[in-house]
Amino acid sequence: MKLYEFEGKNLFAEEGIPTPHGFVAYSPEEVEKNAAAIGKPVVVKSQILQGGRGKAGGIKFADTSGEAKELSKALFGMKLRDYTVDKVLVEEKLDIAKEYYLSVTIDAEKGRPLIMASVAGGVDIEEVAKETPEKIVMETVDIFKGLLPYQARRISYKMGLTGKEALETAEVMLKAYSLFRKYDADLVEINPLVVTGEGSIVAADAKVNIYDNALYRQPKFIKTRDHYDSEIEYEASQVGLGYIKLDGYIGLCCAGAGLTMMTLDLVDHYGGKASNFLEFGGAQYRNAYNALDLVLRDPEVKVVLVNVFGLIARADVIAQGLAEAIKALQPKVPIVVSLRGTGEAEGHKTLKEELGLIAFWSAEEAVKEAIRLGGGK
Repeated sequence: MKLYEFEGKNLFAEEGIPTPHGFVAYSPEEVEKNAAAIGKPVVVKSQILQGGRGKAGGIKFADTSGEAKELSKALFGMKLRDYTVDKVLVEEKLDIAKEYYLSVTIDAEKGRPLIMASVAGGVDIEEVAKETPEKIVMETVDIFKGLLPYQARRISYKMGLTGKEALETAEVMLKAYSLFRKYDADLVEINPLVVTGEGSIVAADAKVNIYDNALYRQPKFIKTRDHYDSEIEYEASQVGLGYIKLDGYIGLCCAGAGLTMMTLDLVDHYGGKASNFLEFGGAQYRNAYNALDLVLRDPEVKVVLVNVFGLIARADVIAQGLAEAIKALQPKVPIVVSLRGTGEAEGHKTLKEELGLIAFWSAEEAVKEAIRLGGGK
């Protein structure tokens, strides 16, 4: 779950990480009021759940509150990377002397928290990694010991920092790591971490992502429609389904995330294109209905491929739920089913007797048939 910049900065402030003086505004009038309260030149930053705002024109600088109000009129309602701007962050404009990069994330290969830091802040870290990888300092953290003060200082020194600047940067690292652990984050990023003309260290930006599977431990964070790329993805989440829109023509309904990934690979291998990732798990009849309903809403879908390998969730039970869903929804496109697992024979019988649908015993053959019916190879 991604947090807005202002939400991330609120967490930073709670943790003691310095941030610019600022306010959230929901109208040009509020922008003017907040800019006047700040009493100095400001930056007005669109609040969306993706990066790249500056390059897309979503950040404006103003010397007066009146200018801030006028500039913000172009931001409200602006479409940025599929998001419509409905709120902005009004902050004091910083006197920037230096820009650094700092993040805490997960090293998936080592299964440990990873500190990444660089003196090349203010730009995409991917560009730095590609063009000047020697400027990035990376160090993993023992999850049981946590980030220790000497380790944070060592990272600062490796960045090339010295004196007060190195110590204060190390302190920000420690606080960022504390926030990372406290809120079950999988990313805490500050880019840029600014050194002002007066020598102060300030987090000029904030990107915080909370690990979705830990949200039950974090009741202060609630996913809303804003956190999903489409209405279908949001609706899927409300009924316990994982749905991601893709750009193909074969609608997928698979019983499990791993099986879905395998099916995507098979579709690609045989020359087809999937229209979505969707997994429905468990022996719930309703999930089969909701899964099929969501997939059929996509006008690009020419054929639906259902792949079931039922072990704990029995294949015969899923087949019964699927039969009921198809009868209720009456799809206008062909349905191809591969059904294996516990009670598979009974499941095949159910689909044949109730729908006249002959299910495949082989996922590969089902994929080939779906591609053929969809007009592919």
